[in-house]
Amino acid sequence: MKKNFKIVIALVLLFMVFIISSNLNMKVPNLNTKFVIKPGDSFKTITENLVTAKVIKNRLFFVGLAYFSGDYRLLKPGEYLFDKEYNIKEVLKILKTNLGIAITIPEGFNIFQIENELINKEIIFKKGELVGFKISNLEKDFDKYPFLKNVNSENNLEGFLYPNTYYFLKNTDINEIISMFLDNFNKEIYLKTKNEIGSDDFYTKLILASLLEKEIYHKEDMPMALSVIQNRINKNMLLQIDATLCYIKMKNNYAMNSDLDCGSLSNVDKKLDSLYNTYMNKELINTPICNVNLDTFKMTLEKVTTDYLYYITDPKTKNAIFSKTLKEHNQNINKYLK
Repeated sequence: MKKNFKIVIALVLLFMVFIISSNLNMKVPNLNTKFVIKPGDSFKTITENLVTAKVIKNRLFFVGLAYFSGDYRLLKPGEYLFDKEYNIKEVLKILKTNLGIAITIPEGFNIFQIENELINKEIIFKKGELVGFKISNLEKDFDKYPFLKNVNSENNLEGFLYPNTYYFLKNTDINEIISMFLDNFNKEIYLKTKNEIGSDDFYTKLILASLLEKEIYHKEDMPMALSVIQNRINKNMLLQIDATLCYIKMKNNYAMNSDLDCGSLSNVDKKLDSLYNTYMNKELINTPICNVNLDTFKMTLEKVTTDYLYYITDPKTKNAIFSKTLKEHNQNINKYLK
């Protein structure tokens, strides 16, 4: 009797193994089936969409294998094409490999360069969609992004597009793109520095960080350069920062569909009519001029006191050369720039 019972159990187990194996290896024919996983899609949503698209037939076995292997956590946003027969294991493998369209935002990129990259890679198609997006459009999200609360609501998101590599789908909704940028900024800058700085000063620090990013080549020179900027502000002097002139030129070029290139600066550029012209306006500019990483932002939190009022950059070493008087500054110009 026991022997017969064991045989029955063995046959049942063998049958179950056969059923499981058959379902896992059963191939479902697909004829150019396009399938999309959007950023933020849950595993449940992905599974339901796979069934609806007829990429898989058996939801139960797909879910079981995904949880057993841990692959349910590894499915990537992207656009997929299923153009032949696939079993469940092959579908899972494919859905782990596509990251979507990659776009890398380096430190120092401004909003015009970023929008241009998004358009070139067909992540967005409409010019001005990012550049013209105002902070006022995000008022309902201020609790999620408190660093926006004390910023002029008519400003755009310059400075808040954290440098990193991102993955998007073709023709992604601009709100999804902005959420991804802001989530990263919140994680990488705001949450790591909010206890070191008052909320009223945060945006000012971001503006200063953007000036340092575009003006100073070596990080170790940034605190000294910051002291120069602060000293000139305290003495009601013009800041005379070349990077702000470049920003004006790139902004104008973008509006005219010209190349996003600053080119060489001339005395004519120092007379450009713009609030960003620090050769004509003494006040600190009212928005950042580029996007910075955490290291550069943290430079604005350092307390460095100097008597320096001027600096230039050595074209050979890229070192910043500081001076206290105009006479010393002119001597440095003659020594390093002529």
